[in-house]
Amino acid sequence: MATRDWTAYEQWHELLDALCAEHGYLDNMALADALCAASGNRTQAAFDTAVKNLRNWRQGVHIPQRRNFLLLGKILKVDEQDGLREHWNRLYGQAKVKPADDDVPDGATEPITRTRKSRWPLLVGGGVVMGMLGAAALGLSSVQQDEQADPVASYEGIVAEYVRNVSVKVGESAIIHGARGNECGPAPSWESAKLLLPELVTGTLTDGGVGTRVSRQCGGRVPARAILFTATTAGTEQISLYGDDIVIRVSE
Repeated sequence: MATRDWTAYEQWHELLDALCAEHGYLDNMALADALCAASGNRTQAAFDTAVKNLRNWRQGVHIPQRRNFLLLGKILKVDEQDGLREHWNRLYGQAKVKPADDDVPDGATEPITRTRKSRWPLLVGGGVVMGMLGAAALGLSSVQQDEQADPVASYEGIVAEYVRNVSVKVGESAIIHGARGNECGPAPSWESAKLLLPELVTGTLTDGGVGTRVSRQCGGRVPARAILFTATTAGTEQISLYGDDIVIRVSE
């Protein structure tokens, strides 16, 4: 790739957009997938939020948190061109006069939220990284002002969204669905939720704890019992979980 005079760009989001185009990311779909892979969270919720965030970042609506900033730098190979890293960092620093306002409600492109850590594993480099759930009573009083207020998400860091396509390796685990309670109420007990679980060939389904998921019927996020899939055998199978079809692909 030919070296360009990147100093012509005076705003970080303009430089980001130019670098995206330079590397062939003319839309945000492929870049969102790369960002999810780099962050270790490849759920559908993560991808959807990454697409939304990338659109906002490239338009200058807000800037990413530092973790996503570093991941973008790696994906866009800012270290491979002379002087680009310095200019990239300088413009980002100038843009930080406005607080970062990532729309990351579910740990989407970032496996943890800003004030709490997820209690269950996220996939990183073929392994399972265990997080810790922060104390809710303390977290509620320290939520940053730039976080979107969400009375449900404020006390749980576990994302229990439905994932249509699951791709993992033997030994890895991932949350693939969430069982919500009746009439948009509290999450069901594990004893109740497991009654509707199918038998699997490629792995096992276990309790992922109480988290939240989006419910169209309830009009927003509701408490849900996370369903954790752990891969044990390589193969592909299609299952139905709480009325939703899921394709599971497990590799060695």
